[in-house]
Order: sequence, then structure tokens, then C-alpha cells
Amino acid sequence: MAEILLLDFDEGDYNYLLDKKYDVEFKQTNWKTGKVESLVPPQDCRLVFYQASLTDYGTGLHVGDSEKFEKIVAGGGAIICFVGDCREYHLTNIIGHIPGLKFEENDLPDKIIESKDNPFSIVFGRFKPHISYAQELFQVQSELGKTLDLKEVEPPYDAELQILAESHRSYPVSALVRKGRGFYLLLPWFEEKNIEVAELLLDQVLPKILPEFFAQERKNWLDFSEYVFPGLLEVYKQMEEENEGHRQILARLEAKIGEIRSSEQEPFNKLLVTQGADLRQAIIRALKYINWLNVVDVDEYWKRVIRVKEEDIWLLDENDKSVEQLIRSIPLIQVTIMSGKGGAKDEDCLLLQRYKGRRMQEFDNTKMKAILVGNYFCEIEAKLREAPFTQAQIDEAAKDGNGLLSTYELFKAIKAEKEKKLTKEDIREQIKNKVGLIKFDY
Repeated sequence: MAEILLLDFDEGDYNYLLDKKYDVEFKQTNWKTGKVESLVPPQDCRLVFYQASLTDYGTGLHVGDSEKFEKIVAGGGAIICFVGDCREYHLTNIIGHIPGLKFEENDLPDKIIESKDNPFSIVFGRFKPHISYAQELFQVQSELGKTLDLKEVEPPYDAELQILAESHRSYPVSALVRKGRGFYLLLPWFEEKNIEVAELLLDQVLPKILPEFFAQERKNWLDFSEYVFPGLLEVYKQMEEENEGHRQILARLEAKIGEIRSSEQEPFNKLLVTQGADLRQAIIRALKYINWLNVVDVDEYWKRVIRVKEEDIWLLDENDKSVEQLIRSIPLIQVTIMSGKGGAKDEDCLLLQRYKGRRMQEFDNTKMKAILVGNYFCEIEAKLREAPFTQAQIDEAAKDGNGLLSTYELFKAIKAEKEKKLTKEDIREQIKNKVGLIKFDY
């Protein structure tokens, strides 16, 4: 159970640190192996060195794996990333979200300026001539060496950001992100010298920053295999076999988590975090999940017709006839989808009745109800959001026989259905029958 993980390094780099008597293990990401499997750090891992120089594909690979690495940092460990020719998701899918992270290529990687007043300046002093990539990491100019409290950004993030080096345009190319009891260190790409930079950090820099870890990290040389008698080696071997079995069990469980997350959780998470076409597809999927008999994507229905499509979805309780026949003869629910960083605008709500009136006249069908489904305050954690609709908007919708529904309320209803607190039929019936603000009873 190694305490140091080399991620996407070569086996030669692994052997290099082994020869230095470091307790190290190495793994590769799915971007390197071409596989689709969960990435599990060693159980006792406290330090990760990650070489991020990867192909531009697979944005969904390792989604969900970051939680395991974030725990390392929260518990007082560190993740050191060498940022080469890669994209933001190559980092965030592994190490987790860092606010404002947005790469821009720096065409003069040898012209960076480093801060002198931090423990990491020795890295640049010794290896700066070997830098071949120095991506601009954040697209804001910030004072070199300054520490920024990320609780002050929007939305707040419980961490501190210190700029260690900047490009010739004064954009950050190296940064220290302190979070919990540990930290992330983002470094440029030093070509084949990355492993030597790692060694320098292990030998001279990190012991000053993580003294508790390094006080125990180096093993007593008498514990090396050259000196240990067979009886003790056999017990060590048994321990390693038990640990390996435990790791395999965890890997299977992590794979199962990843499968369930991608197939069941993430499609509904989109109700809370997306906008535009992605939000429309997420709502269509949710309505189909609750077994609405006929969910019509209006854009798709009118795709061969030049017209303003206005509302987004039609809900019908029959499918034994063509949609053209049904929309003119049976009750129809029109769904208009909105989103925004703030609450619902009055114009959003006025559109409901306007669209409904037009369809009533166009389809010669008065058996219609309009519902506004909105992902408002979309950049804020769902449970912390303000009420998206004003009382005046709710009263107006009720007077017109229409409904106002937040995507968070729909998400909670689906979660309650999965918890067997209500049925899919319950959700459908409440959407059909409630006017004004739609809140689900269960």
C-alpha cells in the first residue's frame, strides 16, 4: 500500500524512485491505457505526482474518480500536477474542480517569471531551462506571489490560491491551491526532467511543508528485503495479499459506483446544472422516465417547418394516433423551459399564457395547460437556491390554469420515487392537476 503514487509516468520513472527507497506505486489513466475503468489510488496514498500530457479525447473518462483524490488532499496530502499538452478535464476529472481553471497555450514557455518568496522557487531556479509547456492556467491577471481566498469568488470555494509563476502576459502558469489540510501544486512541463523535479520536491521541498508525513515516510534500511528473514517476509507477503484482495474489492465497488452514476445519477443531475439544449434533453428524459405516454420534442416535431417553435415540449396521454391528430383533439400540456443565474423573470411567466393562447387558436383545441419548468439560480447548489418564482407570478399562473415548476422540485420528486416514497403515476398526476406553484406531495 504505497504512500506515493506516480500517475501517467513511465516504469523507468517508477524504478528511479524505488531505487531512492521511496514507498511508491505507479498507475496509468484511461487516457493512456484506452480502457474504461475506475482509477483507485493506493489505500495509504498521501502524495500523487500526475503527468498530464494527454490526447484530446474522452471528456467523460474518470468522471466521478476525483472524489477519491480530493480525500487525499482534504486529509493533509498533496497532488502535484505537471501540466503539459492537455485540456482542463484531464485535471479536473482526476483531482476535482478548481474554480476559474481555463487553459490557454503559452507560446513563450521559456519566458515565465517565478515568485522568489516561496519554497517552490528552487524548482524553477534549477529546472526552468527545461520547461517546454507552461500553459496559462487561469485567464485572469493576478499579482505574482499573492494569495487569493477563493471563498470570495462566486460561487465560493473553500480554498486559497497562490500564484507561483506567470507568463510573459502576466497570466498564472504555476499555482498552489491549498484546500483542507493539504494542497494541489500545478507546475509546468519539464520534459524528461519531471521525475527529477519530483525527486527534488520529495528530498528538499515537501519535507518542510509536510513534516509529519516525511518523518515517517523513509523506511529504516533494516526493513529492506535484503536484510529481512524469511519468516517476517512471509507475513509481509500475506499482508500484501490481503491488501491486494481488499483493493480489488474496492476497485469492483468503484466500478459499480461509476456505472450507476453514469446510467442513473448523472442524467438527472443535468436537471440541476445545465441550460439550453442539454437542459431540454434532461427534462425530456425525466418526463419519459416517469412514463408519460407521449413526450413530444417540439423542435424535433417542427424540424422540417420554418416557423418560430416557442414552447419546448408537448405532453399527451395517448399515442394511438398521430401527434397531428392528438394535439387537435385531446388535453395537451405545453412545457416551456427556462433557466438563468437569477430567478424567473416576469416575461418568462407571461410567455406561458401567450404560447398557450396561440396553440389553442392554431390547433382549435381549448383543452390545454401550460407549465414553465425552470432551472433558475443554476450556478448555486440546489438546496441553497432562493425561491425561483415570486408570489405574483405564482398567483398569475394559477389564475390562468398554468403551472410553475423548478427543475430541483422535479429532481426531488424523481429521487423520492426511487426511494419509493411516491410513484411515477403520482408525479404525473400532480403535474397534470396542480396549478400555480407545483410542489409534490409525498
